[in-house]
Parts: sequence; C-alpha cells; structure tokens
Amino acid sequence: MQQTVQMVSEWVETQALYTGGAPETMAAATELRVSAEGIGAQAALARMEEMFLPRCIATANTASLAHLHPPTLLVGQLAEVLIAGTNQSLDSWNQSPAATFMEQHVIHWLGARCGFGKNSNGVFTSGGTQSNLMGLLLARDEYYARQQVDVQQVGMMAQSAGVILCSDQAHFSIEKNAGLLGLGRQAVIKVATDAQGAMLVSDLQAQIMALRQRGQAVMAVVATAGTTDSGAIDPLIDIAKICRADEIWLHVDAAWGGALLLSTHHRSLIDGIALADSITLDFHKHFFLPISCGAFLIRDQRYFESMRHHSDYLNPTDDEADAIPNLVTKSLQTTRRFDALKLWMALEALGTARYGALIDQCLDSAQQAARQIKAHADLVLVTTPVLSSVLFYFEPDDYSADHPTDYPADRGSTDINTNTHTDGTLTTAQRVRLNRRIAQQLLHNNIANIATTQYQSVFCLKLTILNPEVTEHTITEVLAEVCRMGQQLLSISYHKDAHHDHALSC
Repeated sequence: MQQTVQMVSEWVETQALYTGGAPETMAAATELRVSAEGIGAQAALARMEEMFLPRCIATANTASLAHLHPPTLLVGQLAEVLIAGTNQSLDSWNQSPAATFMEQHVIHWLGARCGFGKNSNGVFTSGGTQSNLMGLLLARDEYYARQQVDVQQVGMMAQSAGVILCSDQAHFSIEKNAGLLGLGRQAVIKVATDAQGAMLVSDLQAQIMALRQRGQAVMAVVATAGTTDSGAIDPLIDIAKICRADEIWLHVDAAWGGALLLSTHHRSLIDGIALADSITLDFHKHFFLPISCGAFLIRDQRYFESMRHHSDYLNPTDDEADAIPNLVTKSLQTTRRFDALKLWMALEALGTARYGALIDQCLDSAQQAARQIKAHADLVLVTTPVLSSVLFYFEPDDYSADHPTDYPADRGSTDINTNTHTDGTLTTAQRVRLNRRIAQQLLHNNIANIATTQYQSVFCLKLTILNPEVTEHTITEVLAEVCRMGQQLLSISYHKDAHHDHALSC
C-alpha cells in the first residue's frame, strides 16, 4: 500500500499530462499477461508503473481541460482507501451498519441544501445516467399510477403512454433511459433553446399545448442545470410553474450545476431547484471527488414505494417492523459501494465555505478564459460561459495573406463541403478539420488535453475548467499552444510534398 501511494505521488509530481501517444499504439502497449503461476503483487505493481500510469490522463495537470473529469481531492482519495479496505455493501444494514446511517445523513443534508422538506429522501448512485434513469423511472410509475395502473406489476399499456420533454441540449442519457424503460427514444421530444443553450419556456409551453391538442400527455419534463457543452442552466422557476400547473413530474438534471449548492457567488443560478420532484447530482464532477460518486434525490419519499421489492435473505419485511433500514429498497443496484463516504469526508474536512471557494474559482477562471479568447485575433468565442466550460475555435486572422487558397481536400470526407472561399478564408469544412487536428495533436504531444464538440451546428474546441489551480497564466499558455499548433498544422499542410499525407487529413 505504501509503495502504491509513493508511486502515484511521484507520477502526479512529474507534471506530465499524457505520454501514451496515439490510440493505434495503445492496444499492443497494454497487453494482458495471465499465467498459471502469477507474478506476485510486487511485479504486478511494477507493471502498472511501467505500463499503466504513463498512459493515463493526469487530471491534476492544469492543462487537462477536456471534460467534466476533475483532479480529485486528497480527502476523497483517503476515503477510497477506507471504502476498499472495509468493503461495506450498502444493500442491507447487516452488511453496512454504520455506512447505512451515514449515507442517510448525507442524503438528508443534500435534500435540505436543495430546499426539500423533511419528507425528502434519496440514494447514492454511480452517476448522472443512473440518477436520470431513476428520475424517469419514478416519473413513469407515478404517471401510470394516476391511471390506476401498477406498471411495475403489469407492464406498460401503449395506448396511455406519455412523452418526456427536455431541451435540445439535454444529456444523451434522457433518450437512452427512455429506451431502457420501454418508453422508446421517440417518446423524448426536444424543446428549443436560446443562444446560450437554455430551454425556451415559450417553446416548452407550445410543445405541451400541441401535445394536448393531439390527445397526448406529458409524463415528465427534464430541466438541465448545467448542459454538457455550454454549461447552460434552464430557467428552473418558470419551468416548475408550468409543471405544477399541469401536474407534470419535473426532474432536474443538476449533475454539473448542482455544485452551485455550495457556491458563495453563483448559487442564484440554480434558484428553483427546490421545486423539482427529483434531482440528479454528481460529485465526481465539480465536487472534485473520485469516480464514481453521484446521488438521486426525491422531494417525497413515498414515490420510492413503486420500486420496493423484498427478498427474504436480504431485506425481509420483518426488518421494517424492527426499524432496520435496508437501502436496497430504494436503489437500482443491489451490491453497492459506500461512495457517500467521499462526500462525507470532503464536507467535514473542507467545510462549505472552503469547498464553495474551490468551485467558484473554476467559474472565475472560465470567465478569464472567455475574455482572453474574445480579445485574441485568431480565436473565436462561441458563447459566454455560464459554469466553467468555454467554447471557441481557432481561425487565423491573417490566413488569406499567409496561405494560398487551394486548400487540400480531406480524403474520404465527401460528406462535407471542401470548396475554398473566394476571399481565401477557411471554409467551414476546413476549419472543422483544422480544429479537430489541433486537439488531437496537443494531446498526443503531451501539451494539453482539450475537447471538441458540435454546439448549435458550430464545431468547437472546449475548455472545461474543473481544476481550482488553473490560473490566468495557465489559460494564456494553453491558448497560445492552440494557436501555435494551428499555425504549425497549416504550414505543414501547405509545404508538404503533394504526394505525402496532409497534416489535416482525417
């Protein structure tokens, strides 16, 4: 154990972002070797030091800015040791006596923080996708219960199926989970968003009215507090008013924006979250805790009744009569880790003020990045940050002066327009290829890890700042590397021999 801690510490301190190279080299470099005799723990650990660690993304590196994938608090890592060493299972009380009550205490604290009453409840989950599944599951069960149908017992009746409304920027798990629940992905109808990516209430109202006129009912509305790309937060109060008036279940996916529960300066962005019927929270995002760690909260615990199931060997009914809590009754999982310990220890160790300051620091850094991009001649800011993601792209201001206009087409890319603009500027297709290659080359060359995405038909580079140690200087350096790599790729593309592979080929 001590050797492992030392090994990981040394790896973190090397400050290398990633030294694994391109994907095509990875399969051979990570070959599994199983033998009858085994090699022993020492040799297995040495293999990890040689094979695994150098090929990991160093999330603690300040140039690791691609995804909702943070560096982890030391106290969270300590909790992981306790979780693994004790190996408590949160399905029944006699497998996790202290952990069962500790998780319930954390859940009640979270519910109160969200503004829920004493009748609220919840459970820890593997993350946002599972929490969103639970929200839709209970919304479905309640929808059918109002029609006097026990859907858990008899299954769904197609003639009375309802639809789910969410924004066109909502997480993909909404459609995925609708399929898993037997509702079908076509049951999910997308609501238009504004330029920032937040749901348009006017379109939500119009969609509900149109559905009603067609004789269809809305089973649930999913509001997003922190969209994956722009970090947009839907207008929760206005959406909640509509849902309350029409008796529609409101689920708030706050997997990202839920961290604002601890924010000192930005808490008002999620005003209205207390009006939800259910909420998704993730702690392995902006709470800086190790994967996996999420929670599902519900305003009224009676809705858990639809998924209650008893097994004599695990959670007999007699246990409830004896006031013995078995958390499996409100979980989709049976065997389940004590992930709540990570949040418990982080809250106790840091306190809400210090925790909130770390979260706010990331939002402030995103605003600094946006200002730098806006002022840079070769960078285009796509949308103003709400949380801590920044969308932009590289497009050289002096392109037409420095480069010829006969930009080479991508082999195998006949589905996009590769014609060059008559003024010598990059076409959309060329800009997409260039920016994609910038992101790839920065990672492969151990410079920076930034993401790419498509936001409202615009191909973007994306910085996701979930590291409080990212400074204005860090941002300046990363943006300089983006521009340097962009200019280098353009130069290589134009000066290579015509018979050689072009730098910007897919």
